[in-house]
Amino acid sequence: MINKRTFQEVPADNTHKLLPLKWVFTYKFDTDGYLSRFKARVCVRGDLQPPSSMDSYAATLAARIFRALMALMAAFNLESCQFDATNAFVNSDIDEELYVPYPEGFRRRGFCLRLLKALYGLKQAPRLWYETFSRTLKAMGLKQAGDEPCLFVNDWLIIFFFVDDIVALFHRSKQSLWEDFK
Repeated sequence: MINKRTFQEVPADNTHKLLPLKWVFTYKFDTDGYLSRFKARVCVRGDLQPPSSMDSYAATLAARIFRALMALMAAFNLESCQFDATNAFVNSDIDEELYVPYPEGFRRRGFCLRLLKALYGLKQAPRLWYETFSRTLKAMGLKQAGDEPCLFVNDWLIIFFFVDDIVALFHRSKQSLWEDFK
């Protein structure tokens, strides 16, 4: 979060309404029941955000479009590549002034944090990520396909996504183009 410049330290005062943070821990176990992976994430209590006129809608891929894409993949023997955007929301600049306390275990007396990037839990985080990722795909030469907000194409590549899960489809004859693009 520090490397992504997610926040800026500011003096705490009574003018900042602080949204609480919460640690969320995820544990993965192997088939023998031993801990194999764990993840810690700091989330904002977005349920405590004041009501706002800001849009919190985030587009998602329609199931019928997904089925059609899978049919195209099978019919044309397309290659597929799947990605998960790591800490997706933290890649998006925040669009309002929000303040949070330091996360538990990192407190600094007399200071709080102004959010500069979206965190999980914020009402607008999915929308901000969608806008950021869509802008990036357009800057890389892809166009939104029709009125489907989560489907982008160029003359050799199809990319579709559901929040931070991303799938690319291409013909194997375009493998070198894909490697350069990736």
